[in-house]
Amino acid sequence: MTARDKAGFLRDMSSLASYFPTLETARAQLSLPAGEPVSVERLAMLVVHAALIRRTSWAEDVEIAPATLERGEPALPDDLEVHHHVRLDADLGGGPCTACAAMPGKRPCRVCGGKGMLFLSPCSCANGYIPCPTCGGTTKSNRVRLRYYTDAPAFLTEAYMPTHVTAVPTLFGLESRMEQDIQFQQPLPEELRCHDLTGRVAGSAYRGGERTIRPDFHGHDFGDTIDKALAGLSAIGAGASVVRHVIRAYAWPFLRLRWAMGEDLAIYVDRIGSTKVFGTSGVPLGID
Repeated sequence: MTARDKAGFLRDMSSLASYFPTLETARAQLSLPAGEPVSVERLAMLVVHAALIRRTSWAEDVEIAPATLERGEPALPDDLEVHHHVRLDADLGGGPCTACAAMPGKRPCRVCGGKGMLFLSPCSCANGYIPCPTCGGTTKSNRVRLRYYTDAPAFLTEAYMPTHVTAVPTLFGLESRMEQDIQFQQPLPEELRCHDLTGRVAGSAYRGGERTIRPDFHGHDFGDTIDKALAGLSAIGAGASVVRHVIRAYAWPFLRLRWAMGEDLAIYVDRIGSTKVFGTSGVPLGID
């Protein structure tokens, strides 16, 4: 590691540390119960910002004039706009055009009603007739299966709190309060980005033994938030093929502290760097 790389690494770690709450900082700034807590949980809220392209399709058997249509699926979109495509899915065989069987190769003009005159002037059709639009006047058409595609964007911006915390009566409202204070719908600091939430496999003392180590964020546990996020992503992709996606996950660390007298508090740092405490009464305690 070069001196410049080392300096950049130390700078990034210093910035990252500012998002981690500590009991010492909270005691210096806020009113907390006396004594040491009997339990300290290092936890993290998981924030997901995702943009997906969902592709849906449906098929229709039609009769068209002999023509060359593009086959295969459309190219992947390179933007987040809605796009529609049509492709030739299958040839079903050709034959006489059924749309103009009564008058092979032509149909009455809809503008003049087949009269050839429009008011007192000749119609632009040919004596009241136009080439059959189905076969192009050839009297021959193809039966084909067309497939229609729609590419549409879908977005997910969500914050997930470990379920066991949301089930604590004294911490009801913590999730919504943290969502408000960290402004999770806005772009989050890159220092809090989670690049891999798949966990890792570690060997055991026994030959061939392996165990999966759950991912965390610098010692802060995600609980079941990763499973919640995966379920949310699956829900917005359901019923379609996800052909492109950009997913960014972020951790927002916090502490859950419990005292022997029953106090149950959460400490976290808000978007502007202020230490916050959410307390037993279900409302923030102390001052910024």
